[in-house]
Amino acid sequence: MIGKRDSMLTTKQISELLRVSEETVRRWIRTGELHAEQDGKGYRVDELALKRLVDEKSQIPGTALNKILPIIQDMFGPEAAQFAKSNVFDPLQATMQSSETTATPEASKASMEAELARLKRKKRRLELEHELKLLDIEEQIASMERKQQS
Repeated sequence: MIGKRDSMLTTKQISELLRVSEETVRRWIRTGELHAEQDGKGYRVDELALKRLVDEKSQIPGTALNKILPIIQDMFGPEAAQFAKSNVFDPLQATMQSSETTATPEASKASMEAELARLKRKKRRLELEHELKLLDIEEQIASMERKQQS
């Protein structure tokens, strides 16, 4: 268990690492985007969970992690953008590779269960968002039909 605790990060460490506010990190935890364990009044996040979040966020257009790399590339060139990606946005890469090889079966199972739960929450959230959009469209259709009949 000591080894697992060493690979856990606080919200403060994550905010400093990713250059975001602690509130942003806590919001990711509250919304289920980032799996964390309660640690007293704070949270601790597994490095693998953080790595997955960074990978996801860096692929989404419009996120801060995605927006800054093109700016760095425009201002300083592709080498600087690659340097920023590997040293700022993906600073856990070397740690991840070493921790993945030494992960215990229990840690791997717990990590997989956490990821499965996160994906199920994400799926449900998308289903609800989709349902809301359908209801909105149905309301617009009904309104237009009423206007057409008048």
